[in-house]
Amino acid sequence: MKRRLMALAISTMLLLSACGASGSTAPSGTAPASAAPNQSTQPEYIGNTLQYDVNAPVNNGEKLDLLVWAEPETEGYYSSIAEKYMEIHPNISIQVVSQPWDDYWTKLPLALSAGNGPDLYRSHYGHIKELAIYSHSLPEDIFPREDLFADFPDAEDLIMEDGGLYSIPLGSTFSSGIYYNKAMWAEAGLTEADIPKTWDDFIRVGQALTKKDAKGNVTQYGFSIDHAFQVFLVNMNYMSGQALVKEDQFTWNLDAPKTYENIELLRKFKDEYGFMMYGDGDCEDQFGHGQAAMMSNWNWVGGYFDETYPELDWGYFLCPTQDGQPAPAYGLKDYEWSLGVSSADEQKRAVAFDFLKYFLCEQTVYCDLAIRLGLMPSNVQLASDPRVAEYENLRVAAEVADRHVYLGAIPGNAARNTALRAAGSDIFINKKDPQEVIPATQANIMENMRLNQMNYTAKENQYKYYSELAQ
Repeated sequence: MKRRLMALAISTMLLLSACGASGSTAPSGTAPASAAPNQSTQPEYIGNTLQYDVNAPVNNGEKLDLLVWAEPETEGYYSSIAEKYMEIHPNISIQVVSQPWDDYWTKLPLALSAGNGPDLYRSHYGHIKELAIYSHSLPEDIFPREDLFADFPDAEDLIMEDGGLYSIPLGSTFSSGIYYNKAMWAEAGLTEADIPKTWDDFIRVGQALTKKDAKGNVTQYGFSIDHAFQVFLVNMNYMSGQALVKEDQFTWNLDAPKTYENIELLRKFKDEYGFMMYGDGDCEDQFGHGQAAMMSNWNWVGGYFDETYPELDWGYFLCPTQDGQPAPAYGLKDYEWSLGVSSADEQKRAVAFDFLKYFLCEQTVYCDLAIRLGLMPSNVQLASDPRVAEYENLRVAAEVADRHVYLGAIPGNAARNTALRAAGSDIFINKKDPQEVIPATQANIMENMRLNQMNYTAKENQYKYYSELAQ
């Protein structure tokens, strides 16, 4: 209930701060006539170690327009911070435009490469390398590295091979947990003592949560990983002690014994024990509609549930392990990035960096957005924010944060996910042999990287407990 009230409060705050804005853009005019630039010449700082002077003039007080691209989930937050920025810098007009997620990562590089893209854009770990060539690294005179890393230590992980830093993380996200419907859990006679520690426990719970009608047709499944197979299989492999990439830190390591053992366990969940749903939907919506009592995906789904299914009372626990003991690794850790800055226009670039710095130092909207995306805020001052503790997925995952693997900014994320989702459909829907599907999927992933000249070195071997993983 506290989480629901908090989500409502955040939504109300954003609505009020938008000052009546509607649609997909923030108002792009100058400030109201009653507003005037702050005339004080005395510095007034916000932030912590990295600080922003709200009284410092921007662009010599001359008018300038900026364009920001976001997607529907983040547009309202960036519109809110844009309004705050324009209140103190009324000579700057910022338009925030929402782009559909499915088209975003196709349209954005095309627009940036043509020189007619946004001045700032919502960035993402799966695309940062391909966007870096059209973007500008954060200048050290605006973002002194010592100050920046003191407040955002995660940012050091995001330095690219060329030494550039192209965005600042909003926070870290984890892939390792299972969400459950608390009402369904209670209805099945389950309590917190039934939170599964082993896969045998999970099977018992999954079956208890599964419902059938008088004809034996399932009306409620215990578990679903529809369109999240690519996430859950990696989690299972890590928990089994299998590395995701080989020693060269380039070649994917899917065609390995633990992969087939874990796929067989999933097959049993579906066909032998009868509690796992696998069709052609999205597990987060199956969960939201009450078709499945448990599901697994990245932490972003927590905010999605609160926004899309506000009456849903969900809980979260770590994935079980084979023997109930702590795992070599529970899954992946990654970072959601904030805003990238286009390299196209030097004058606009300077103001864009100023806006980004204001966003990082203002902190309120930054924290609200991080929570909405299911992130542990990268700003160390906000990690203990009471709003973070209200979210079970953040609180539970944070307890084993060091048991999650950060691979680095590896390109081709969308293509890999698509290939692995197709593999899941082939195995669980089309009943194809995993021993044929997985090698073909791995070959497909590697060929896609070769054709697109994707060169990278993964950071898996920098994982603290790397010695516990096998290639």
